[in-house]
Amino acid sequence: MISFDNSPPVYWLIGYLLAGFVILASQSKSISTRTYLLTGIILLVFMRLPVIVFNRELNQDESQMLSHAATLFQDPVYWRSVDGTTIGPLDNYLLVIPKLFGFQLDYSSARFMGLLCVAGAWLLLFSSVKNWFGITIARRVSIVPLLFLAFTQEIDFVHYSSEQLPALLLAYCLWQLSRLDSKTAPSASGLYFLGLAAGAVPFAKLQAIPLVAVLVLSAFWVVFQRPGGLKAAAALILGGLTIPLFFLVFTLSYGVFDDFIDFYLLGNAIYAGGAGFLDIPSQFYKIIVLSTDFQFFSLALAVPMAIGLIRIVRLYVPGKMDFHVTFTVLFLILASIYAVTKSGNDFIHYLNFCIIPWTLLAAYGLSAVESWSLAFPTVIMLWFGCYDALHFVKERRLNAFDSVGKTELQESPVVAEILKRTKKGDYMVVWGWNCSYYVEAQLAQGTAENHSERSIFEHPMRDTYRKRYMSDLARTQPAFVLDAVGKNSHWVQDKKTQGIESYPELNQYIRNHYTLLGEYDDVRLYIRNDRVAVSRAATLR
Repeated sequence: MISFDNSPPVYWLIGYLLAGFVILASQSKSISTRTYLLTGIILLVFMRLPVIVFNRELNQDESQMLSHAATLFQDPVYWRSVDGTTIGPLDNYLLVIPKLFGFQLDYSSARFMGLLCVAGAWLLLFSSVKNWFGITIARRVSIVPLLFLAFTQEIDFVHYSSEQLPALLLAYCLWQLSRLDSKTAPSASGLYFLGLAAGAVPFAKLQAIPLVAVLVLSAFWVVFQRPGGLKAAAALILGGLTIPLFFLVFTLSYGVFDDFIDFYLLGNAIYAGGAGFLDIPSQFYKIIVLSTDFQFFSLALAVPMAIGLIRIVRLYVPGKMDFHVTFTVLFLILASIYAVTKSGNDFIHYLNFCIIPWTLLAAYGLSAVESWSLAFPTVIMLWFGCYDALHFVKERRLNAFDSVGKTELQESPVVAEILKRTKKGDYMVVWGWNCSYYVEAQLAQGTAENHSERSIFEHPMRDTYRKRYMSDLARTQPAFVLDAVGKNSHWVQDKKTQGIESYPELNQYIRNHYTLLGEYDDVRLYIRNDRVAVSRAATLR
């Protein structure tokens, strides 16, 4: 596999030259739209290659979802074998696809799937802007998010995140909404598929519900302004109910409906109780200041966004644009800010939900400064160019993801011991929070929740989580149990108050059924008693 060191100047130069052509294509009518879109996608893929081949964890969510995917490949019943906590089932099922084609479930395959979502969302966003504002505006405004997504090296925008699939679904809903013709009866099939994608969003990320609600309400508004509105509304409702009804039947059939209610709805309601309405401005500002790249993306679009906002405040609708577009854009902006801030966590990757609304607002105001449209991609490229030049001069570094010797999965000391003893179909459990061990070992998780912080920290549902944890252990009888609480664990690092011994029932279960094999880089490894003799015999051979 190809790899990139920390300073590949020829590769970077090609990327900047390609970006220059794509910027030119976005502005020039002599270059076809098809050429612009094709070279735009090539640029996006080309500049993402270094992070795709960098086969190491960039964010804990990546390992969490990869572990879920490996488990679902072995036992595909979500909420029995897997609980993604705030992450919906669709994000995890998506990662199973590479495994179905014979590829390893690793960070490279996950980021490739994420890149497909990003590329698809950008194409759908372009088409939506074209339908609402015209092809010239679409080309001149869509170049800015493309350059941002292609050249950013901020981890939260390049790792596989649980916002990428929902963003694709939202972009698809937006595209279907933008296709509703103002003079003819709405297409029943188009509305059905809009509803279908909208109904899928809550099963990808609950956090995206405010945005998809805006799109669905806007669709209903359009539908009832046109002939044949009742039939079209029925198609939209039927589409919206399809995925929820599927999951209702699915959960009831496999006896996990209560788990769906307890752990996906109620558990996440507790988690989402972070910021109130009065906290939203300060919380949003707190997240924005953590991402310089997103600040420059916003700065690049600041002028047309400001004009668009002024037009909305004045209720000014240029040309023959439908009135509902104005309010759709406005409420998408508000919904995205709410979605980003609601949990109260300062996670930069939440800002993925703002890219589409920001671009739409800029498109709404761009016609007033269309002659200056070249300045907007120039601003963001000046930022990336100056940043890269500075680091090249000072540190001889262009690429933040040095993948030399890192294109294959690593083996932590504890995983190296496990791999000497694994059998097909084995389960493993990690107490604490380090899901990368599952990915390195390529083993399914033996408990639905692959990190145990909700069984460790005090909260109203802790006993419920602990009860399920013990039930899962009895069901899967994992061959290996790791007590990862300590220096290698995310959030939970106090061995005395958070290790296995802190949960007496779990501690007793481990003592009864497992043998301590040893401690490896501050991680205690337990092996099921019936496998101890087999492991010793294998070691002697």
